[in-house]
Amino acid sequence: MTQPDPLPPLVKAVTATRIRDMVLMAMAGVSGAWLAPMGSPAGGALMAILAASALRLAMPKGAWLWRAESLISTPTHKRATNRNADILDRLPIPYLILDAEARVVFCSADATALIARDPLGQHIASVFRAPAVLAAVDQALAKGTDESLDFTALRPKQRHFRASVRAVNGIEQGEARVILALSDMTQMRQLDAMRMDFVANASHELRTPLAAITGMVETLQGPARDDTANRDRFLKIIEREAARMARLVDDLLSLSRIELQENIIPTDLEDLAPILAEAISATTALATETGNTVTVTLDTAPLIVRGDRDDLLRVFHNLITNAIKYGGTGNPIKITLTTGKPSHFGIAIRDYGIGIDPTLIPRLTERFFRVNKGESISRGGTGLGLAIVKHILTRHQGYLQIESVPGQGSTFTAWFPKAENDAYSDLQ
Repeated sequence: MTQPDPLPPLVKAVTATRIRDMVLMAMAGVSGAWLAPMGSPAGGALMAILAASALRLAMPKGAWLWRAESLISTPTHKRATNRNADILDRLPIPYLILDAEARVVFCSADATALIARDPLGQHIASVFRAPAVLAAVDQALAKGTDESLDFTALRPKQRHFRASVRAVNGIEQGEARVILALSDMTQMRQLDAMRMDFVANASHELRTPLAAITGMVETLQGPARDDTANRDRFLKIIEREAARMARLVDDLLSLSRIELQENIIPTDLEDLAPILAEAISATTALATETGNTVTVTLDTAPLIVRGDRDDLLRVFHNLITNAIKYGGTGNPIKITLTTGKPSHFGIAIRDYGIGIDPTLIPRLTERFFRVNKGESISRGGTGLGLAIVKHILTRHQGYLQIESVPGQGSTFTAWFPKAENDAYSDLQ
């Protein structure tokens, strides 16, 4: 272990300065006496000493004075700490260093951003109100044991962390310290919860039609084996529920495919106008059945975007189908071009149905969320249509805007970023 220096920095500085001055003056005096003319050695020495003094005063940043200032200004171990702090702060790991009293003596920039405040000088109990963290730190300080644990921080907002507590000895003069490294597990926890919720909902949605089909088959095999009057009705129920399962499986597969490709931005150039026309044509039979009329108002100029044609068709097909199903029998459906943003195209699909409660609008793109579940099931909905639209638009760097007034209808606007100015010439 390094022995402490018995001399304080100020004494060392003064001593170093005086010794250098004395040596300099002595050398100047001897040189002046030797170089002076015969008969005047004392005068020569005096002149040399005066010249050396003037030179010293003219050089305030001379080597001896700089040495004194540097020794006075900062102790050796403090200078080393300052130099190392910049290096430690650049490590891409959120971590804190605690002293023997469990106070924070260093906090990396990433940890400060994660905690959303500067905890320097505070006890770890003031930084994290988590008994498991305090117990692990106490054990590390007392016994030098290491531990990894998960905990939840409630301030400034709820976050889930994984902490690695490591005891480190001999950092400075044998003082025991602790390194507390953090990993933000909040997003992973949210994804796990969403995955579990999705599996539970998908299982429930599939179980319902499957139970209906199983019940009808058992009825036809048993009591209704020879009931010709109800046989056709039971078979229609089986057909309807089987079609519902097929739609659900198709939407689940589509959603999984879109999520896998969500980070792959499409590069093909497509014109939205013919894709929209194809979607309207595919929903004509449904609109005729419900008595809705679909009118389109677009500019004559091409609406060029970079996208996947099948996915774009799916967006318009889902939005138009929803407008027809929930827009009210006999009400018009209006499709217009919105150009309020210079960098985007907006295709607005307006219905005149009963509208949606504004408090429910943020949840419309959640998987399996329905404003009216019974009505949605009766109309063949799976609860995944708007979730698919949202993910497709995200992949295309666009977004879905929903506006609704209860009793007056709803407007769903799909926004797409415009392609470059020369995109249309490339498309041709």
